[in-house]
Amino acid sequence: MDPAGGPLLLARHDLARGRPDRALAALSKVSGAELESDEYWTLRAHALYSLREWDEAVAAAQAGLEREPGDFELLDVLALAELERGRKRQARAAIDAALLLYPESAELHAHRALILARSAHRSFRLASFKQARAAVDEALRLDPHCEAALRARAQIAALSGDRRASEFSAELLSLDPEDEHAHVIAGAALSRTGNVGTGLKHYVEAARLDPADPRMAWIGRRSRVLQGRFAAPLLLADRMTRGHFRIVWVLVVLASISAHQPLLTGAVLIFWGYTWAVHFYLRLRVGKAPK
Repeated sequence: MDPAGGPLLLARHDLARGRPDRALAALSKVSGAELESDEYWTLRAHALYSLREWDEAVAAAQAGLEREPGDFELLDVLALAELERGRKRQARAAIDAALLLYPESAELHAHRALILARSAHRSFRLASFKQARAAVDEALRLDPHCEAALRARAQIAALSGDRRASEFSAELLSLDPEDEHAHVIAGAALSRTGNVGTGLKHYVEAARLDPADPRMAWIGRRSRVLQGRFAAPLLLADRMTRGHFRIVWVLVVLASISAHQPLLTGAVLIFWGYTWAVHFYLRLRVGKAPK
């Protein structure tokens, strides 16, 4: 890219090729009237969001909206950044405000679906994904080929345990086999159905595609450890229970207690100890997930 094009052009180019760090470096050279442009704040908000700097992304989006209150991209990134920092009510308000201005945007409806899906889990209540599914259906009605809508549909299916999750994630990967986020969605969908081995391969591939992302790198390290021999019995148990190991495990414990069979109870306790050993082994090898 010709540096004579200016820092905003450079930043846009760097963002397009997945280098938000370099985009921020280019934006640091912006001066004068360009600092007041909505393009500057839009690029800055997107770069910070891509770097998982949620608080700073929100601040940049808000600064841009002070200058251009109805900007589509700024409202969108504000909603997504608020979601990522756990402020679900604010995320919902931002995306609803955007949809009032752009009701025919499939992308905004798709992102609203994600916000609704991530907000579905509430204390002491069963999660309901009805509203999220309705939002993604509306996005696909507006644009059947909208990538954001297809991505949201796959993510919601994985979160809700939909049997079609693997099918939706496979369709998403067919659009771009090099999309690391699509591989993560596919891994989650497969793991929830007990196909953990194949799911782990998708996680490893996602880490390979984006080694610079600390969270992707952590997912890759964790997946490679789980592919080893030490965790093999646990993965086998999950596959045999078709992804419902925890539920089956509770039933097995209750059955062993009521059976009054010392050998069975001993075997259950040994396997219980093994599951904790795997947990501590993973923590020792890969540490905590980066924020």
